[in-house]
Amino acid sequence: MPTARVSVNVDGEIKQNAQRILSEIGIDLTTAIDLLLRTIVREERVPFELRTERAYREDVYRHYIKAELEKSKLEAAEPSTKWQAHDEVIERLERQREARSYV
Repeated sequence: MPTARVSVNVDGEIKQNAQRILSEIGIDLTTAIDLLLRTIVREERVPFELRTERAYREDVYRHYIKAELEKSKLEAAEPSTKWQAHDEVIERLERQREARSYV
């Protein structure tokens, strides 16, 4: 089958950075684009996840919450961790808030 020319407009800086990275891998931009198109045809899909910015932020937030929970579990397992009852913490926070409101 004869080859076909594809013309694409991209940001110049993106192109330069992509070429630099691809060069480190050992391929050129034409080969990378050819690989992308061949993968799309073979797998009948785009070979990477596409999502909205909102979905990306939600995913980052979920990872943050998971990391914080893991950190809390590790801190709770430390012998030096001091435990306080929920009511005591709430009372202390209320006293601090009241003290600030009088200033």
